Amino acid sequence: MISHPLDKEAAEKKEAARLRARRLVLLVWILVAFFYFNLSYDYIRVSMNDMKFAEYLQYVVQIAAVEQRPAREVRALLLVKAEELELPIRGEQIQIRGSGSKLNVAVGYEVDIEIPIFARGVYRKQFHHNAYYKLYKGI
Repeated sequence: MISHPLDKEAAEKKEAARLRARRLVLLVWILVAFFYFNLSYDYIRVSMNDMKFAEYLQYVVQIAAVEQRPAREVRALLLVKAEELELPIRGEQIQIRGSGSKLNVAVGYEVDIEIPIFARGVYRKQFHHNAYYKLYKGI
């Protein structure tokens, strides 16, 4: 059987079209993977920074209660740490009640998990912490 040159060209065009389609699908999968990787990275980074902030909050409450530190100083320390950890906490989001052994500090804030290309929030994670003075009872 003799193949016609037009049939051969048509077959080559179909193969080229399939190859372009495969490349396009691969590109889409790579973009989806990149998107989810960045989203996951941002989520994990924010969560870890929040854990560090929560530990620091409890530490500051313990020290401030023992040393009878004023609320303004406690708030300032927490705001400096939040800025260091790149957490969007404002002074009015920190509620300080009591003093000394009755010291209780509540912090609530939200963080947007963003798409890196569009710099737009996709997900908003809320964090709430409540720290109070805990008397050390010894061993």
